[in-house]
Amino acid sequence: MNSSHKLLNQLTVGFDSKKIKVRVTRMWDAINTNTGDVFALEMVLLDENDNHMVAIVPKNLVQRFRPQLLEGDVYILEKFRVTPRKQSWNVVHNEHNIYFTYTTLVKKLDGRMSSIKFHKFEFIYFNDLSSQCQVFTFLSDVVGRLSKVGAIYEVSKSNGTVKKRDIAITNKSGESINVTLWGTTSNQFDDETILVSDQPLVLVISSVTVKQFRGSYYLSSTTATRVYMNLNISKVADYLNCIDSTASQTIEVLHPQKTQEAIQQLMFKNRKLLSEIYKIMAGVETEELVYTSKVTILKVDFNSQLYYKACPKCQRKVTLEGSNFVCNAWNQNVEYPKLRYMLKVLASDATGSAWFVIFDQEAERIIEHKLSFVLEEFNKEGFSNEIVSSILNKITWKPFVFQIKLNNYNLELVIDLQ
Repeated sequence: MNSSHKLLNQLTVGFDSKKIKVRVTRMWDAINTNTGDVFALEMVLLDENDNHMVAIVPKNLVQRFRPQLLEGDVYILEKFRVTPRKQSWNVVHNEHNIYFTYTTLVKKLDGRMSSIKFHKFEFIYFNDLSSQCQVFTFLSDVVGRLSKVGAIYEVSKSNGTVKKRDIAITNKSGESINVTLWGTTSNQFDDETILVSDQPLVLVISSVTVKQFRGSYYLSSTTATRVYMNLNISKVADYLNCIDSTASQTIEVLHPQKTQEAIQQLMFKNRKLLSEIYKIMAGVETEELVYTSKVTILKVDFNSQLYYKACPKCQRKVTLEGSNFVCNAWNQNVEYPKLRYMLKVLASDATGSAWFVIFDQEAERIIEHKLSFVLEEFNKEGFSNEIVSSILNKITWKPFVFQIKLNNYNLELVIDLQ
């Protein structure tokens, strides 16, 4: 170790001008779940002696330091403040936190040859979870084989809707525990990997809370939660080595209970013909209404854009202002916009026809291909590409029961119910 560098366990409360050499092993936006506001950028730092500590970039400095920091890279940091850890929601067991200030200096190093590990977790055994139930001083890290996985769906909360996914992991003894992944954490799964994998999938899930429902414990994600699949660490290797590769490792696919129970009712709830919907539209100004309608897709609009760039938080379209993408809903710059399907189709029933806009997950479900694959083919030759044309034309002349959102004279498909 360079004597000019301090180790994390040598830091004391106060302003420190000494340098530390650390790897950023995890990084996340600390979000107020009630308002959706980002109030800090937080990360886990790890040094060459395997000490780790949370570092916090306060809200007023996030835009300044975010471009300088990347998860997995090694940095020299100096001129920061060391404070006592928070009273609750701590990600690692350390009595101190690092706070970035206006004077903090960040210098990136070549981390490929560094002796600092890429990951460190504080795993808790399943039989010790009860001691952490409703205790929020420190969050928990867990590891287990993925045994159940559900689809992403939306649930209503007091401040709007939020995405949710239910999964289950199993330990070496065959004990399982359910895990609820909320918000953007639900998107950290690679569904394609799950479907095509020919080996067991071991998950590392960081920074969860332990809760209890009807006598059973379950885990719930936080804004700091990260989900890793078959991560290259010894703990995961131990799991993979003890799993019988000849035994069935089938992952049970769960369906949201609410959708499963209500699907037949939804198919006939507010069922309208297109001619009836047009009459309703004539009297609608800003009111938003939802109906179901059985229609046949006649054609895909090949003149419309197949996708749009969206804010990962609210899924709304971002605009390019200068060299930055901006989410007007959040009034924030978006460093990495998400590409979302925006498929425009002409559909009809016996009484008329209408253009529908189908977004993201529903478009993917109908097309049966991820947007990344379609765009890769599209970029070769555009809509003249035989693969793209065949994929999109495959959905024509097929009947669907659509749940339709009527909003400001637009028809937006909410969910394909058939």
